[in-house]
Amino acid sequence: MKRSTVFLGVFIILASSFLIEYYTNTRFPTNDLVVSHVPELEVGRVHRFSYVHKLVDVGTTTYILTKKQGDMYTLESSSDVMTESGRIQLESNFIFDEWFKPKSYILNVDQNGELDEIEVNFTENKVVSKVTVANETVTLSDEFPETAYMVENNMPGFWEILLLSSDLDMGARYTVKVYIPQGGTLFDLQFYVQNDPKTITVEGQQLSCIVIQESTLDLRFYIYDGKMVQMRNEDQDIIFTRLDD
Repeated sequence: MKRSTVFLGVFIILASSFLIEYYTNTRFPTNDLVVSHVPELEVGRVHRFSYVHKLVDVGTTTYILTKKQGDMYTLESSSDVMTESGRIQLESNFIFDEWFKPKSYILNVDQNGELDEIEVNFTENKVVSKVTVANETVTLSDEFPETAYMVENNMPGFWEILLLSSDLDMGARYTVKVYIPQGGTLFDLQFYVQNDPKTITVEGQQLSCIVIQESTLDLRFYIYDGKMVQMRNEDQDIIFTRLDD
């Protein structure tokens, strides 16, 4: 094969890749996901979700705003799940401000009596995480941009507050950096708000929901009447459904 033919083939591949990327960015532009302001959150109200894994009801997860002091909120989340390997209980405490900017976070994990802990602090564009597993502690440190947020992978409360605090338009795409404590690093998330509502069944009721997809972690969020009524982690085959409260 002639060298000129090889160069021509490489050029065509590179040009095609550029055109695809250009078309995607032009046809489907993305916006920065920005929290305009956390809505007025009710302190003391318990939000409960069922926890279904692989179509089996394995437990529940809850969250509650325990207090508001100045512009700071304290969010407590709890999950109680039975798995093939036994019982797992998670208790977390998260402090954030009215723009959902994180200040500190603690997660305690009790798996069949074995205790692990994650402690995270955010200061001056830095995030420092101490992870203790089997009495061994590892400290992780990373940059934390001003535009970043923090969420918990499988705790609905974090996602509900983040999404309901943002101005999202149907048919639009959004990107944002978030810190996930279990991953110990920042993730680039990509959200798409579907153009058309989807009807799902929640507690025996047919609800026409706004659907928000997240592609990096393969998540789906269903919003109805100003509440997140269901969250699906497609990658891990987990469904959280709001229970009547």
